[in-house]
Amino acid sequence: MRAGDTAAYDWSALPQGARSAVGVAGLVMAASFLGFGALVRDFGVGLHSGIATTVTVWALPGQVVTLDMLARGTGVAAAALAVTLTAVRLLPMVVLVMSKVRVEGANRWPLYFLCHFVAVTIWRIAEDEIEAVERAKRLPWLTGLGLALMSTMIVMTAVGYHLAQLAPPLLAACLVFLTPSFFFISLFANARISMDYLAIAAGVVIGPLCHRYYPQLDLLAAGLGGGTIAYVIGRIARNRGR
Repeated sequence: MRAGDTAAYDWSALPQGARSAVGVAGLVMAASFLGFGALVRDFGVGLHSGIATTVTVWALPGQVVTLDMLARGTGVAAAALAVTLTAVRLLPMVVLVMSKVRVEGANRWPLYFLCHFVAVTIWRIAEDEIEAVERAKRLPWLTGLGLALMSTMIVMTAVGYHLAQLAPPLLAACLVFLTPSFFFISLFANARISMDYLAIAAGVVIGPLCHRYYPQLDLLAAGLGGGTIAYVIGRIARNRGR
């Protein structure tokens, strides 16, 4: 097969990948986007803005930061910088997934298209299931998974947005806090070393202070500040241990 021939990928696996969106990971993601839809309404921005971030940013931390900053009147450039910082963590996942799906001699544009869908959920599913898929089917399989997940999360965003208006106040408040609670729990679930926990603790302390004095940049400052403090303390501790 000549170089650049997209037939090197077996696109018959696209529907199979879409079906893989139905599972525990997909349900957890759907619940998170249900809460995100309620959060969009709480931010006071339109549903179209929430859906736009789902399509373009496609990572809940970045989406929440984007809408939070824009709702507080922060400029687009600052919001874009904040999203870029939150997305850096995804780069190793993208590289890893691409190494598992690329077919030698095939056209590269499908790889660029797939890159947009690679976030934590797809990376996790790929780690668990991709080795059982034939090499030529892997990229189409993951593309089908990504398209199915994104379509579902657009619907869940809209459902959460309207439920926040129709549900009783207590239930609406629970929906609003669903996404932040999920994020906070996932921080502990993904923590591996003591510095991870230190970064979380520093962010918890810095967050309220930033919200009081710099509300337009509170999430960005809390995350960047907490991580920086943990990194510096970790470096000092390692140097003293040598």
